[in-house]
Amino acid sequence: MSPPGKSIGILGGSFDPVHKGHISIAKSFLESDYIDELWVLLTPDPPHKTETSLADYRYRLKMLQAAFGDIEGVNVSDLENKLSQPSYTIQTLKYLYETYPQHKFFLCIGGDSFQDFKSWKDWQQILAHCNLLVAKRPGTNTKNMDDSILKNTYFINHHPIAVSSTEVRELVRTGNDISNLVPKEVEQIIETNNLYNSID
Repeated sequence: MSPPGKSIGILGGSFDPVHKGHISIAKSFLESDYIDELWVLLTPDPPHKTETSLADYRYRLKMLQAAFGDIEGVNVSDLENKLSQPSYTIQTLKYLYETYPQHKFFLCIGGDSFQDFKSWKDWQQILAHCNLLVAKRPGTNTKNMDDSILKNTYFINHHPIAVSSTEVRELVRTGNDISNLVPKEVEQIIETNNLYNSID
């Protein structure tokens, strides 16, 4: 995927759908001095999510490719769709660690995910395979975090855009405009393939 010896950021998620908030945080990670590239990994079926029905993987991947296609330094990957399920972060990181030993990996997460990090499966092993790169927003609390986590964590400044995938899906379902929340190409894919119009 990349020449030897780079610092690679890993940004994973279900991206159902990808929106401008995802693009904003990706750019914040890229603009930091910590990583050379950002690999965006689409998760087929996140173990921690409770949604019963995600949009088809191929459409979510197509939307990701459309959203990030023109952003230098981003590599959209379907790696997690090729690994055994469920898609636990530790499994993905072990694969990357073993397959690309020349690279240094950073797991890129938001402040909310950082607060919940100790609930992640095998979080100690995650830290053995990578550092955390956290997009810190106002109010992110680090006082109660374990030193073992903090010493492996780097923070970047980020001003989040107020949008969520849940909000986008609901707006589509109710026939409202989403043009200011997702890239034009993503909106076209949603419309063309009639996505999110029948959410239970």
